Amino acid sequence: MEKCSVIYVKYEPSDTIEKQGKRSSIEKYLKQGYYIKESRNGYWVLVKPVQVNIKISNSSGARTFNIKQDILDLYKKDRISGKLTDKFEKDIQMEKISIYMDAEGDYEIRKEINKNKGVCS
Repeated sequence: MEKCSVIYVKYEPSDTIEKQGKRSSIEKYLKQGYYIKESRNGYWVLVKPVQVNIKISNSSGARTFNIKQDILDLYKKDRISGKLTDKFEKDIQMEKISIYMDAEGDYEIRKEINKNKGVCS
């Protein structure tokens, strides 16, 4: 595993669309990541869940991942928000958190241990 540099972190909020018509009229939304929450007689409720995309790079290349669940697990939260994503970005910038990726493209998020914690000078 090699430490990565973060190119960007992008929070994409959820979205809900109501459409009237045939299934062919909603296909473009399904390709954009929406799913059918409800459908009846040509009425469709489409939902796109929240995504937190991160683009990271190291010597093996650059990759983009949806890390919503990783952030929730890291901070022990149930719901993602723009504010929590901002905290994650800030922690990366302050090097409290690092991201590592191997040659196959598998990544790992690690909390960095502060070795100076509790030391008096």
